[in-house]
Amino acid sequence: MSVLGMPTGMFLVFVATLVAGSLGTAHYVIVHVIMGQPVEENIREEPPSEVGGDV
Repeated sequence: MSVLGMPTGMFLVFVATLVAGSLGTAHYVIVHVIMGQPVEENIREEPPSEVGGDV
């Protein structure tokens, strides 16, 4: 069986991709655009660890 010319499995993946993209878009618009919350990227810079002790 085919839906819109695609096999059923491919159609379900297509629909899931559209739903996931729509949820991501809605989240971005509501939280980051309307509410003004910044996108925080927490990239930790750790000092290099000393291996071997003092020489």
